[in-house]
Amino acid sequence: MKIIGLLLGSLFSFASLAQIPLTPQQIQQDYQIFKNVLTQGHPSLYVYTSEADWEQIFERFEQEEIKTIKTASDLFKAFSRLANYVKDGHFRVLPPTMEKVPPLFPIWVKIINEKLYADTDDLGIPVGAELVTINKVEGKELLQRLMKYPTTDGYNRTKKYRQIENEFGILYLYEFGYQKDFEVIYKTPDGSVKNRTIPSKSFQSIGKRYRQRNSLFKEYRHLVGKKRPKDPRLPYVYFIPNTKTAVLAVNSFALEPKAFKSRLIALQKQIRKKRAKNLIIDVRQNIGGYRANAITLFSYVSSTPFKQRTSESIITQELPESQYAVHTMSDYAKFVKMYFGPAKKLDERWVLTVDRAEPMMQPQKKRFKGKVCVLIGGRTFSAGVAFALSAKNDANIPLIGEETGGGYYMHTGQYPVLYKLPHSRIFVNMSLVQINKFVKDKTAPLGSGVLPDHAIELTREDLIKSKDTQLNYALQLIQGKK
Repeated sequence: MKIIGLLLGSLFSFASLAQIPLTPQQIQQDYQIFKNVLTQGHPSLYVYTSEADWEQIFERFEQEEIKTIKTASDLFKAFSRLANYVKDGHFRVLPPTMEKVPPLFPIWVKIINEKLYADTDDLGIPVGAELVTINKVEGKELLQRLMKYPTTDGYNRTKKYRQIENEFGILYLYEFGYQKDFEVIYKTPDGSVKNRTIPSKSFQSIGKRYRQRNSLFKEYRHLVGKKRPKDPRLPYVYFIPNTKTAVLAVNSFALEPKAFKSRLIALQKQIRKKRAKNLIIDVRQNIGGYRANAITLFSYVSSTPFKQRTSESIITQELPESQYAVHTMSDYAKFVKMYFGPAKKLDERWVLTVDRAEPMMQPQKKRFKGKVCVLIGGRTFSAGVAFALSAKNDANIPLIGEETGGGYYMHTGQYPVLYKLPHSRIFVNMSLVQINKFVKDKTAPLGSGVLPDHAIELTREDLIKSKDTQLNYALQLIQGKK
């Protein structure tokens, strides 16, 4: 998990987009490293974009686009566009870092039907107001220009939208550079069109207003109260009065597995003590962590043994461009020998068909035996999707919300490597293992996330009222009112 902290540190603790001038030779060398890392190590490069298409993409870049690049900022934008063709949510291009974050666009936003809305009621702009233009760039064009920065599994867009919402200020900085202030034309909920100039704000002040977001739903905040732990990795439970329903919020699987299991056991005791007959598990904010925690959680609600994977594979036994790797989980050669020792070589790929974690996938003796449903969303990713997919495979556990950010049929993960390119100082994070998943329903299109059984999306009115429509639907469904 150290690499996750390192990546988040690169993205949030420092400002990016240093205007580092580069020579054509430096640009060429950094590009060649980037290309080698992809073509020699990425195990799923040709799943969504064919090898022939990649050849054309690289050729066009080498013949045309590379000639227009002058700085590390230009190269970062170019690599971000190339990363979109990979269609891998674990593949991230991160910009060169500076020591201080400059002031940023300060309004928290929410994306609804491909439009930007104010997610807070401050800075003179009411919550639910549509941001029509920012510094004369229309909201739709602005959203489209920022879509190249977040990565996602397959063709899914929900992860990109949720990431843009959480990182809007920094992504705007990537695309447009520092702006002292912002002229915003907005449309109020009653249809009035207004104009307001808003000064940029410090990263710290924007972060302090995070909890004021209406999309975090004030509707049930009084029930959560002090139950929400300061450590976001800790799951917690709260209860809906007069419904015999417990809501188990699991916003992360990043907690060390023994600690996670201990925490879950304590929460199970609370649920039993309250004699809850219904359980809603909320993983809408769960971006992943340890897969073992996803297994532990599902074993609490599953009535039968379950499966998660059909195979894992790599395309190289040597770490490509290893001299530029600044962080790995362990020595790659040792990882390959230990983990893929029993693997069979098939078409230049080493394939492992035995899931070592499968013996863990058994129901707990003190499992929850009441009704269960699961809330999912665009931020549900990686190990969060492993849990959601286990629920999808269980006919007795409905999924409610929106398509997950992580892939349904497959994803890459397991062994992340962080590279730092020598001249531009751009970071590239890539995982080297392709994971094919066990699915029962094979009607979902290739490139989708895990699809909800009941698709419920936030509306503008929900945002204004800070109303959790998805949780409300789950309550009605689990009580037999839907």
